[in-house]
Amino acid sequence: MDIMMDARGATAEDKQRGIDAATAVLDRAGMTAEDAASGAFAVERWDDKGFPPDQEPSEDEYAAAEVWWAASNAASKACCEGWPDEKRWQVHGLQLVHDPETERADRETALARMREIIQAEDGRGEFTDNRVFFLAIAATAEVPDSSKAQQLVSAVTVAYSSLSLAGFHPDEPVEPKRQAVLDAIEALEAGSAPLN
Repeated sequence: MDIMMDARGATAEDKQRGIDAATAVLDRAGMTAEDAASGAFAVERWDDKGFPPDQEPSEDEYAAAEVWWAASNAASKACCEGWPDEKRWQVHGLQLVHDPETERADRETALARMREIIQAEDGRGEFTDNRVFFLAIAATAEVPDSSKAQQLVSAVTVAYSSLSLAGFHPDEPVEPKRQAVLDAIEALEAGSAPLN
């Protein structure tokens, strides 16, 4: 599985420096990113559950978690090299890439794919399509203000949830819900436009 930097405001070169630093840590440990992240997720899940004694992670999971955290720290440090302190808080470290086509989409591709998904949505599913969320994140990747980006992404995902789960409310028409998502995508497009 692939990794990427969660680093708003970072250039492609900054992010690549971070990835290279993380890869070096993983290689030294002889561990894949997926195995290391799996250990970290096991520890975090245990924490989220309130540390039940019968569900404590194994020693191998703890060791893998330490590798993931070291790789993420190395990535953040390398990515932020030379940055002012106030810019560093928008860097959250490593993420696993589960769907490269979605998570690494450029802005224009992400916008087009979101619109395609919305047009095809019939509202009869039991779950929302998480690609819309990841595409919205990809479309706002270059927005320097993380609060603004979060608001744009949230508006799209909330509107999309209403559309995708419309079948639970058969008395309500679907098309206004579809239009609400398209309006949110339009706002996201305007709000994420590159400054020239």
